[in-house]
Amino acid sequence: MTSGLSIRLLTLLVVVYTCCTVVEVNGEQQFIETPPSYKEVTLGQDVQLPCRVRDKRGECAWQKDRKIVTMRSKKYQMLNDRDNDCTLVIRNVSLDFDDGYWECQVGSSDLMYQDALTSLPSRLLVIVKPKPPTLEYDRSQPIDDALSLKEGQEITIGCSAQNGNPPALIKWFIGDQEIEPLREQQNISESHKTWIAQSLLRLHGRREYHGLWIKCVAIHASSSSQALAKSRINVLYLPEVQIRSNPQPLTAAPEDLESFLGLKCLVDSNPPAEIKWYKGSSPLNDAMLSQLKYNKSQIGADLVQISELRFEPVKKQDAGMYSCKAVNIIGESVPASYSLDVQYKPRVKNIENVAEDDLVKTVQLGSTAEPFVCPEFDANPPAQYRWTHSRRKSTAFTMNGQASSDSRRLRLEHITWSDQGEYTCVAFNTINGVRKETNNKQRYIINVTGPPEIQAKSDHMNNHESIGWIGERVHTLKIRFCSQPPPKLVTWQWGSNQIRAAENINPKYEALPLETIIEHGIVTNCFWAKLEIKNLQKEDARIYTLLVQSEKGEDSARIKLLVKDSTETRMIGVTVIIGLLLVLTLILIGVWSLVRWRRRRYRQGMEEDGSIAADALYNNGATMDRQKTINSSTHVKTFGRKPSLDSDQSAYDYSHVVKQARTMSPEALKVRRAPMVLQSPTIV
Repeated sequence: MTSGLSIRLLTLLVVVYTCCTVVEVNGEQQFIETPPSYKEVTLGQDVQLPCRVRDKRGECAWQKDRKIVTMRSKKYQMLNDRDNDCTLVIRNVSLDFDDGYWECQVGSSDLMYQDALTSLPSRLLVIVKPKPPTLEYDRSQPIDDALSLKEGQEITIGCSAQNGNPPALIKWFIGDQEIEPLREQQNISESHKTWIAQSLLRLHGRREYHGLWIKCVAIHASSSSQALAKSRINVLYLPEVQIRSNPQPLTAAPEDLESFLGLKCLVDSNPPAEIKWYKGSSPLNDAMLSQLKYNKSQIGADLVQISELRFEPVKKQDAGMYSCKAVNIIGESVPASYSLDVQYKPRVKNIENVAEDDLVKTVQLGSTAEPFVCPEFDANPPAQYRWTHSRRKSTAFTMNGQASSDSRRLRLEHITWSDQGEYTCVAFNTINGVRKETNNKQRYIINVTGPPEIQAKSDHMNNHESIGWIGERVHTLKIRFCSQPPPKLVTWQWGSNQIRAAENINPKYEALPLETIIEHGIVTNCFWAKLEIKNLQKEDARIYTLLVQSEKGEDSARIKLLVKDSTETRMIGVTVIIGLLLVLTLILIGVWSLVRWRRRRYRQGMEEDGSIAADALYNNGATMDRQKTINSSTHVKTFGRKPSLDSDQSAYDYSHVVKQARTMSPEALKVRRAPMVLQSPTIV
């Protein structure tokens, strides 16, 4: 009993000791929440530094930068009076008093335990918005709205943002493109815990930067918007020029007194430049510019200077090398050039050297000669030459197979009588696809000397043919021949008869005097020999021979006279007409037969369908009777009206319709030429 009681008491003591030990351990002060290691707050705002303690038994206290902070109702105070909450509220945060390291402290609950608590330092950063950034040149000179530098020049510019906490982050932009700074920005501490942020940029003078904004952007946590300082880049550079034609591009070559052209000098320059025009190496002075429609320099829509020369119209003397230059304070541009090529049709170079009288040359028959040289023509493109003959109409003229269009000299090979006459020299070129020709006003005449030669001989036995009619009052045989010197003897021969020129055998034959041939007002060495035969009869049909003799030789030709009877000709004509009439009659009969056959086929079709043709209503009585017979033979069923109680009516009769239709005109009925089916009347 005693031992059992002792065991129970011992067990009770152990339990009580264990419980007491647990209570003492669970009652030790511990942080549940401590201030964050870093916290930002904007100047003038309120901020809370959280601090909560489990089983808090000591007093709450706060230190800033290792110094005790006294609670003040309008500045520092605890968030609430709960036992385990030591959260600090800071009113109207200021940079001087509140920026720093804060610690939450809890005093010990008992001298024996020494369980005082201190949190890790919490950095409270008071954000102060910096001043707007500023741009500087050479670290001291402020940059205004425009930053000027020459092309290729390098300068260093700076940007600074002062009185900021923390320091601002500076970025550089040219236009919308971000540019890397010269080196990392420097943050310099000021008094009152603010900072100066500084950044440098190496700027290169590039033409593509001209007119863009150089921007320094200060990024800071105090504002979502970005503060910036900017200046427009003004790059000074040498002028650049180019010449453009108007219209552009040229679709046709400029032609003298026909085309209109403008030359524009476009200048890209900063600052604006003075534009000068040159023709060749000489500047265009005011007197020369006054002859052209000249526009002085003006600024176009794309800020390009424009100066224009206008040729209205273009003239031959305007051709040449045109160039323009531009000069500004930076220097002089490289000239731009335009070669104005004015095309014009051929013109005689030295008109005073052209003789006023006709040039006449005599050449030997069968020889080769170069009697004339065409004067030189001025033309652009260069002129080509060709020779034309008064008796030759073709523009593509060649001399005896020797083309002359590529030479100023007329060359004749194997000269014949047909080569004599007037020649014209033609100079030509091609402008914009159009052939331009100029005839030389000088007349070139060639006379051929040689033995007689009869022109246009027949290829068959040297015979010409002439056709006459019986009873013809006068029939003339004529042959052309050429001779220089003139012939001594010209005779016509047939059978045993012979007659000289200018003689006759009365009253039948007469040889007319020689007729000199004149071409284009020029007397040639050619003649017409004519023989007149009067009261032409059948027996006059024979071969007649012409003999021509001169001191240099002779030539002859035969002409065959065919005498026809006009009666035979009329009979042939009548026969042909009768044959044509017969053919026409056969054609008409064939057409009529075809039409009749088609109409028969058409009527047969109508009979099979049991309908009355529309034309049957307008034909004679025989046609109507025939139509009735057809209707009765095909047993067309007719319907009559039912007789009434008062009177009897016969069956419906088609003849009534036919008789009535015969009295009506086609215009009244307006019936088409198509079958009309007659239907039975409706029974009421």
